[in-house]
Amino acid sequence: MKPIAFTGADLTFVEAYDGVNHRIWNSTTGPIVPLRASIRDHYLEEQGFVCAYCRMLKREKHGLTWDVEHIIPKSEHPRFLFEPLNLALACKECNLSKHDKSVLIAPLNGKSAYPRDKDSFTIIHPHLDTYSEHMEVAFIAGKVFHRPKNKHKGKETFIMCDLIRFSYEYGEWKDFSYGITKEVNDFLNKCPPNSTPQKISQLLGFLSFTVNVDFAPQ
Repeated sequence: MKPIAFTGADLTFVEAYDGVNHRIWNSTTGPIVPLRASIRDHYLEEQGFVCAYCRMLKREKHGLTWDVEHIIPKSEHPRFLFEPLNLALACKECNLSKHDKSVLIAPLNGKSAYPRDKDSFTIIHPHLDTYSEHMEVAFIAGKVFHRPKNKHKGKETFIMCDLIRFSYEYGEWKDFSYGITKEVNDFLNKCPPNSTPQKISQLLGFLSFTVNVDFAPQ
């Protein structure tokens, strides 16, 4: 994915940013409004209208569907507010779940440059990582299931961005509880990395039966 290169009035505004007041991002008037639109349009095209974290396709262009995502939260390191490598597009659901959770392996000091090493991040970085190395998105019986391929970035992205919501929909569970979460987590730990979609479907069928029986309302 090609990071955005600011030009014109957008570049002037970015260069004048003090690196401290990240709250300007939410202003509803002034130069930040067209700048946000420029960022959204750029990454929508680069990402092909696919969310950086769940990889679901959404054809809408407006901000009711998409959030400009700050990979390292702007509240944690406001100086990266306009850092191109820190920007991507995420669907509302993923961005709401991720919110301002830290994604760094180790803390940065106030003068550190933006990390260019993918191993600096706990989650799948939209620019630095290859998504398929960490997460499989399976389409089974017309529904979507995300399977982390490892217990590090894959699993952390699964948890942080609430990708379990797709498993919840797959299983058609009406009540989401700790018990269900534990069953899904156990399934992810047991599911072999080389599982075929057919095998995943069989395992999910068993999981759905187990959850519906064990955790059905009494």
